[in-house]
Amino acid sequence: MGGLLAGVVGTICLDTAGYLRYRGSGGEKSPLEWEFGPIDGWENGPDPGKVAKREIEGFTQRELPDRWAWPISTAMHWGYGSYTAGHRPTGHATGTATRAQAVLRQAGGGFGLTLVGWAWR
Repeated sequence: MGGLLAGVVGTICLDTAGYLRYRGSGGEKSPLEWEFGPIDGWENGPDPGKVAKREIEGFTQRELPDRWAWPISTAMHWGYGSYTAGHRPTGHATGTATRAQAVLRQAGGGFGLTLVGWAWR
């Protein structure tokens, strides 16, 4: 559960940095409009949504209409970070974390701050 929460918090932090960058470049949408605004179609959709589209179309052998661009892209955006953070094995519960895992956990905060700083520029 802690990993899931961390994924949600991480997504919010990166979105905040992205929004501040957007506003700094002259964007005028509100945070909610920017985050949850409509997507016209797959051509204008974000990459995670396009990846999901390819996977779904490959599995179903049917083309997804443009009306699915927004819900699938939004679900991928919020779901991917939350799911992967919540299901990443770290060895905490079993006490089997390797030294490499411990170093990666300690470096994670610095890495996150680096990403936010990069997005802020």
